[in-house]
Amino acid sequence: MNRGKHSVKVVILAAGDGTRLRNGRQDLIKPMVTLYGLTLIERVILAAKEAGFQHFVVVVGFKKEVLLSHLSQLAMKHGVTIETVENPDWEKGNGTSVFACRHHVDGGFYLLMCDHLFDPAILRDLADECQDGHDPVLAVDHRIDQIFDLEDATKVRHVRGRLVAIGKTLTSFNAIDTGIFYCTPVIFEALERSFRDGEYALSDGIRRLAEAGRMRIHEIGDRFWMDIDTPESLEHAKRRLLDELPKTGEDGMISRFLNRSLSTRLTAVLASTPLTPNMITLVSLSLGLLAATLFARGTTGWTVLAGLLVQFSSLIDGCDGELARLKFQATPFGGWLDTILDRYVDAALVAGITYGYWLNHPSAFCWLGGIVGALGFLITSYARKEYLLRYGAKLPRTLLQMLTRRDVRLLAIFAGALAGVPYWTMVALGLFSHLWVIGSFLSIYWHEQKHHITLAPPTSEEALLPGPILHHGLNQIPSMRENSVSQTPAS
Repeated sequence: MNRGKHSVKVVILAAGDGTRLRNGRQDLIKPMVTLYGLTLIERVILAAKEAGFQHFVVVVGFKKEVLLSHLSQLAMKHGVTIETVENPDWEKGNGTSVFACRHHVDGGFYLLMCDHLFDPAILRDLADECQDGHDPVLAVDHRIDQIFDLEDATKVRHVRGRLVAIGKTLTSFNAIDTGIFYCTPVIFEALERSFRDGEYALSDGIRRLAEAGRMRIHEIGDRFWMDIDTPESLEHAKRRLLDELPKTGEDGMISRFLNRSLSTRLTAVLASTPLTPNMITLVSLSLGLLAATLFARGTTGWTVLAGLLVQFSSLIDGCDGELARLKFQATPFGGWLDTILDRYVDAALVAGITYGYWLNHPSAFCWLGGIVGALGFLITSYARKEYLLRYGAKLPRTLLQMLTRRDVRLLAIFAGALAGVPYWTMVALGLFSHLWVIGSFLSIYWHEQKHHITLAPPTSEEALLPGPILHHGLNQIPSMRENSVSQTPAS
């Protein structure tokens, strides 16, 4: 495939009537079933868009008038091109829907199902693998024991990267068809042969390609995907999507084991509202600033209420990123905004706690403790990000490092407020933060001296980048793409 990924079309099959999912409801159209504020077909389009695709061909059939109107709205809303193709023979099988788009694609194209949810990384990896491919490719999942409805799933058997058998009734199989394909024009020839034999399913055409040795497979590893065919699978999909929201590689201990169990449930409710992730970020900011104001009152009752608001703000702080990932609304600006506003809340809390303590213990030394806390909180965040920039890797996830994370800090302030000692809790956290930063410096310095790691002079291109670049196994400036689109980067 010589064309750029962005110019290749993505075909989405949306012509079927979805009888099992509709469960007798005549007013329901399968592609327009809503899941956390987005229709199924909208989720498929947005997943493909996140993978880098902009041009779509949607095959319609059942109740096409309603779906056409929805697709027109989606094209304008998300800035993509959507071409529609009517399949008058959709009742025969989904193979006819693929065949109907033969005059609307040029060369290779990607094929998706309107009722299959998937991690955009699957399509992105598939595209990278198929850059120079001439044979069609099917993305397959080897986690057979994790399939929700294995009996209804399309099974496949492959040998040395080639598909050799496919079908729902296979008794000998080693993977599952995910419904995510890279196709070439040979698929249309295979479907024509199937039609002549009275077989109209897409898998019938794929089987012929497999028999001819023309069908490759792509393993998706542990990435998420799911087929939604029934009301039961729809409910299971809701749970799976929420399970996919936590960022296990970035979350602190409190976020992972306490906050996420609550924030994901709240996010599920917020997904059906007009609220955006940035709005949630501002709500979290407001709660934090209100807590700081109450701390500044210096009385026991207001201090306890301030502590409760701090922990609630910490909980809400996870919802903006979750909502962004759940509804494909993550943006670099959103992640940047969240990070900066978190620092404002940290500074406000320190100021409020220090002022409240000063009202009852008027002394200049009170403000020294506030300075220790404020600098400690800010420097821990800055140290992590600078290390990532300079070394191209995250700081090791040690217990000490985890204890300086913002989620732990806010929980400690909450506990300190309930115990009536928010000021001394803040000072202790600040001192601990400084000790961790100093310890990190010494540990890294000793490691570099032991292994004789030195900085190489930058090349002409590297000279444009901020900071030195190591050339001893840590020599890559990290790709900031993943962090940039995250609504709530690690702090």
